[in-house]
Amino acid sequence: MDKETCFSIGSVMANFHEATSSTTINRISYDREKLLELPYHHLKPFFSEKLPEMEFIKEIRGFFQESDFQNTRNGIVHMDIWYDNMAVTAENDITLFDFDFCGNGAQILDVGYFCKQLFHIETDKHEYELKVNRFLEGYQTVRPLSSSELKSIPKAGLAVFIFYLGVQAQRFDW
Repeated sequence: MDKETCFSIGSVMANFHEATSSTTINRISYDREKLLELPYHHLKPFFSEKLPEMEFIKEIRGFFQESDFQNTRNGIVHMDIWYDNMAVTAENDITLFDFDFCGNGAQILDVGYFCKQLFHIETDKHEYELKVNRFLEGYQTVRPLSSSELKSIPKAGLAVFIFYLGVQAQRFDW
């Protein structure tokens, strides 16, 4: 995934968000309970609450405030915009698919998730910074992010990460 592909992904995501801003669909609404509380409860049958990782997840919930995503735009969120869920042509035309987790919520969740995923695959952190900045430039050519939204990106990525741990706990027999 090169810098120009990241720019294109940002632009496509922003267009998706712009088209679905302030819209709701008859699907899950991602809130504190769905993103942070339920995943912890899904993990408890498999892991001791005394494990440092479980303590971390439990403490993370206190790190989030109800107001964290209040000053961000809401609408339809994909919740899994990542290279596994898109087709990219040589010209960087992008088609999104896999809307399994699509629902309602703070659209910054999609931005945070993409940034988190990129961080995990890009081992050169200088390259990561270049790519994530290019992604954000692509996004903001269509839909500028407020300072509040920019500040919430790390928390949004973490919230989606915790959510997916809960999904894995429900799907896999650990």
